[in-house]
Amino acid sequence: MIKTKIKLITLKEYEGKESIKSLLKTIKGEYLSVKELVEWLPWKAAKIRKLIRSGRIKGRKIEKKWYVSREDLYNFLRGI
Repeated sequence: MIKTKIKLITLKEYEGKESIKSLLKTIKGEYLSVKELVEWLPWKAAKIRKLIRSGRIKGRKIEKKWYVSREDLYNFLRGI
């Protein structure tokens, strides 16, 4: 079984941010939602979420939505 590491964001980090996207950009790099990944990849949202939950793609779950950094997406696509 593959364990997935998920970093929780504290309320202090969240306060004062206009949106989740602006918060994710301040953490490290640019993050893409599953909805955005569906536009880029030839898979449905359910398959992408399954890949994230299984740990094959590193992702973060914030407010019931999954986000993937652009760097982690490229690493997955390259097979790293």
